[in-house]
Amino acid sequence: MNMGGPETIDDIEPFLYNLFSDPYIIKLPFSGFLQKPLARLISSRRTRKVKRHYEAIGGGSPLLKWCRRVAGEVELRLKNDYQPVTTYVGMKYTPPFISDALSQAAADGCCHVVLMSLFPQYTLATTGTALADVRRWFEKNKTAMTFSVIAAWHDHPDYIKLLQKYIDEAMNEGDKTRTKLLFSAHSLPVKLVESGDPYLKQVTETVELAGAGYDYELSFQSRSGPVKWLKPETKATILKLGREGVSDLVIVPVSFVSDHIETLYEIDIELKQFALKVGIKKFTRTRSFNDDPEFIRCLTGMVKNVITDGQG
Repeated sequence: MNMGGPETIDDIEPFLYNLFSDPYIIKLPFSGFLQKPLARLISSRRTRKVKRHYEAIGGGSPLLKWCRRVAGEVELRLKNDYQPVTTYVGMKYTPPFISDALSQAAADGCCHVVLMSLFPQYTLATTGTALADVRRWFEKNKTAMTFSVIAAWHDHPDYIKLLQKYIDEAMNEGDKTRTKLLFSAHSLPVKLVESGDPYLKQVTETVELAGAGYDYELSFQSRSGPVKWLKPETKATILKLGREGVSDLVIVPVSFVSDHIETLYEIDIELKQFALKVGIKKFTRTRSFNDDPEFIRCLTGMVKNVITDGQG
């Protein structure tokens, strides 16, 4: 399961409409009856701006492509030990939707589904809202199919090991004594964290494990709307580091595992251009996992553990 993203320019407005229609991620005023009309208005206005961003990265998001590759490789590995196994891809805001993937699994005769979130850290705004779709599907459909959930794996040893490998790779490209390591996570409204959402705690734990031995900082990107968001903000942190004389910066998009608009545009283009303007001489982003065989092995191992424990 993942958030989804527009594959073409024409997909941008429907994607934004679905996003802003979701009260789990953006709660608009009088959401009971105004959420969808306001979502229509906001998505229509934002499409013009966002269109330029997607054009800059080739006309669409590669997120679904990477998710399908991951699903296919995980299926191949699982079939070596368990028969029969089929993997499905379900997206929250763009086709193929989570509910459609579940319907297909039921139609194919699956007796159990392991729900794997591709967000390492849990928050209601990502994995939580995806699981809400799962819950609604099971409430509406009479089926003997059961399910188990892998909702968070922020401190999984194999995940941390791979993240450390990518960090070491990027840090070794420059002078370690002059290079600053910056973890950048997707931001979240402070109100959500104060209500008990574990996201900030899990992100912090990931960063502490993966950044051990390095001089690092944590910041937050991709904020939108007038509510209070987690700080420090990534752009403000880069400005601070530039003023402090940092010349080499390695940025780690810690809450993302696949390339999409936040890595390819927001970091690689927008934040890089800003960093160079404020004094950073060398700006490097760690690679996304995408379909790295070690990432596939990590996900497959988690699913195997669920099956072995008798929950699958």
